[in-house]
Amino acid sequence: MADTNQPDKRKHHRIKFDGDVTVNPVMQSKSGNILEVQAAGLAAKGSDISEGGIRLELGDTNSPTDILKINFKIQKFKTIDAYVKLAWKSGNTYGLQFIVLDDESRNIIRNFVEKKK
Repeated sequence: MADTNQPDKRKHHRIKFDGDVTVNPVMQSKSGNILEVQAAGLAAKGSDISEGGIRLELGDTNSPTDILKINFKIQKFKTIDAYVKLAWKSGNTYGLQFIVLDDESRNIIRNFVEKKK
């Protein structure tokens, strides 16, 4: 049984997010010196989001690479492009941590989460 008195270990507050997300695997080039974003994107559905990461439902059961590039709209005209790393996987559910996210995008996500709390 889980201890309900234990504090949440998450650094950032998480909210429901059911937006469409495009996921592109990032692979090492043949030389091994460069990371390349693969053109074939996978369709995913957001589950929740925080300033630190996003949880997705991915229909493809093949495990993606550890580093991914994702693209999604958080509001009608605000597109977010981010590089993420796979933090955990359970079935078709993926927990992704933002590793490269520009300040403007981070602020958009932060404001979105704060308004929905």
